[in-house]
Amino acid sequence: MLSDQVFHLFGRTITLTGSEQLLAVVILAIAVSAWVMQQFRRRRAVALQRSAVSDQLLYELSRIADALDRIGSRPVESFPAQNLREFKEDESRTMPFSMFGRER
Repeated sequence: MLSDQVFHLFGRTITLTGSEQLLAVVILAIAVSAWVMQQFRRRRAVALQRSAVSDQLLYELSRIADALDRIGSRPVESFPAQNLREFKEDESRTMPFSMFGRER
């Protein structure tokens, strides 16, 4: 198998064993194979052309984004009071039924 390699860097001695060298070779092979697969995958890219459906989808998504932006920028005081439910201190906060329909 591989023999031990000794390197001297900046006054220190580094010893690489055979198993460490094998691990480095395996990691390098995996990285190179992943890079090669990415290179082949890029050549099969599909470009979508504009159509009536994609234009309509873009229009609807922009409307949704605008509405969410408007809702997010409103102050909390502008929301209706019935949606902001306040709990009383003496009110129980437990659910009357659990997930399986039994009382706690």
